[in-house]
Amino acid sequence: MPWIRSRVAWGAGLLALFALLRALRRLVEADDRPLALVVAVGVIVVAGLVPPALGSAAARVASEQLAARKAVQFFGAAGVSILAVYLGLGVVVAAVLGIGAAVLVPLIWPAPAEGRRR
Repeated sequence: MPWIRSRVAWGAGLLALFALLRALRRLVEADDRPLALVVAVGVIVVAGLVPPALGSAAARVASEQLAARKAVQFFGAAGVSILAVYLGLGVVVAAVLGIGAAVLVPLIWPAPAEGRRR
């Protein structure tokens, strides 16, 4: 996992966690805040564990682009989770949707081609 050495990816993860915690604090009632805290940390941790590129495509992706993909995964997971809670879907459903958004990033962001032929 070369993205682990990237300050951009770590900064994105911390910023996404902070944004998710702040948003859930405002959107969730006081009784559900402990669950929201666990869910927020869980979403960011799971988004960090999801690889930013799949299989052999990861070898062709530069480490800078892996860090950018990881940042998109963190912000996507946090954003989708916040939106789901805002729409009233519940904290646990928001966590599942946020993790799903992190999983979709390597699927919809293709790896670069091996070489261009002219």
